[in-house]
Amino acid sequence: MNAFRVGIVITHDPARCRVRVAFPDRDQMASWWLPIVVPKTQNDKAYYLPDIGEQVVCLMDEYDEDGAVLGSIYSSVDQPPSNLSVNNLHWTSQDGASFDYDRSSHQLNVSGPAGATITISANAAKIQIDASGNINMITAGQINLGTTNLKGVARLGDTVTCPAGRGTITSASTSILAQS
Repeated sequence: MNAFRVGIVITHDPARCRVRVAFPDRDQMASWWLPIVVPKTQNDKAYYLPDIGEQVVCLMDEYDEDGAVLGSIYSSVDQPPSNLSVNNLHWTSQDGASFDYDRSSHQLNVSGPAGATITISANAAKIQIDASGNINMITAGQINLGTTNLKGVARLGDTVTCPAGRGTITSASTSILAQS
């Protein structure tokens, strides 16, 4: 007969995505290595280990010799965030990084703590927000700012034509920089 057990993580094996768990209801008996149940492991890969000291739910065999960690659970000590609803998908890291999606308002928010860098990339294109607040966009293709009636952007040193004639841009703002 399988047993539902609540335990506390006591050590990790990150290379194999497994942990050892102590069971308070069994005089702190330590399990052997237990794999962590994750959403995907074959073509798509999911990976996330519970922290040392985190309360987890395990499914164990009748002799408590083999089993698996099904996941972590909230407790009176570690409570869920209070500002969320049934419409939220939320993840917060110990350092303050967070990922929030509210399906009722269709809002996605990703934030990093002080000193963090956030990078979004696809193929050869990349958008990066660094720790100083700079935004870097790198692409082999085109960057479009706006949606309709797009116009070219002139850079320092470019030759331009305007109603007053033709000339070279000799000074410019440094708020937006483009590689020549």
